[in-house]
Amino acid sequence: MTANVPVARAEDTINEVRTTLRKAQEFETINYVYVLDGHEKLIGILSIKDIFRQPERRKVGEVCKKTSLVTIHPEADQERAAYLALKNNLKALPVVDRDHHFLGVLPSDVILHILYKEAHEDALHRIGIHHRGVHHERALDNVLDIPLFQSIEHRVPWLGLGLLGGLFVAQIVGAFGRTLEQNLLLAGYIPLIIYMSGAVGMQTATFVVRDLAIGEGIPWRRYFGKQCLATLFIALLFGVGLFLLTWVLHRRLDVAAVLSFSLIAAVSSSIVSGFFLPFLFQKHGVDPANATGPMGTIVQDVLGIVIYFSIASLLL
Repeated sequence: MTANVPVARAEDTINEVRTTLRKAQEFETINYVYVLDGHEKLIGILSIKDIFRQPERRKVGEVCKKTSLVTIHPEADQERAAYLALKNNLKALPVVDRDHHFLGVLPSDVILHILYKEAHEDALHRIGIHHRGVHHERALDNVLDIPLFQSIEHRVPWLGLGLLGGLFVAQIVGAFGRTLEQNLLLAGYIPLIIYMSGAVGMQTATFVVRDLAIGEGIPWRRYFGKQCLATLFIALLFGVGLFLLTWVLHRRLDVAAVLSFSLIAAVSSSIVSGFFLPFLFQKHGVDPANATGPMGTIVQDVLGIVIYFSIASLLL
């Protein structure tokens, strides 16, 4: 709220108000002139447009709006204030106490800020994220608001799990050591298989988290079906492309087939990390910003490696 706004008395003339408005740089907002009585109570409102439409000698009390004034109390919920401003198409909302004394106004930029915060909060609530004290869920981490070490504390456990997962992946690769020794060429394509499956998984997860946040009444079975079809098409497209490229490069049909089938299967499996993980985090009230990246990456890495070497062991 700001009290630095133009005010007038009912007996003031339009010309006097215009003179006041020439000092516009002194006010925070000049969308309206607020008319007060001798006890500082709000008795009327006059828009700037109406001031310049009226004759200079008219009294403000004669032309200002006095009935059905839309006001808000200082202890009212900010969401209520933003709702009233939008409902009545107001650029600023006057704040009065219980005795109708004028205290100031909520300017348009504050109203927009309230609307943004409320919309953001509502969107997060739809995906199961709440501030502390609301359903006793885990708090949303605002990097600018929380202490540095608290932010680190919330992120490190998930990254630690990712580190352990990376060690697990290394053990899986070691278990397929004989396959690698016989076909050393496969080692060079491990980053490609892992990257493509992980990238598609994170891309899908981004869409899912966004749609969970802003979507209402989404038919999730149909949505899941479309995500599966899109992922499968992408897998087939890049799988066929990789087959042709590697066959041209190495002239080995068996290696090209392994790489192609592995990429198709690994990318197709990304629906697990991309679609199901966000739902799992939503259900348990975990902040996806902290968990989805590390956990989705390691889950997809494990799936990609297992699929890659399993296919290689079968076909080579």
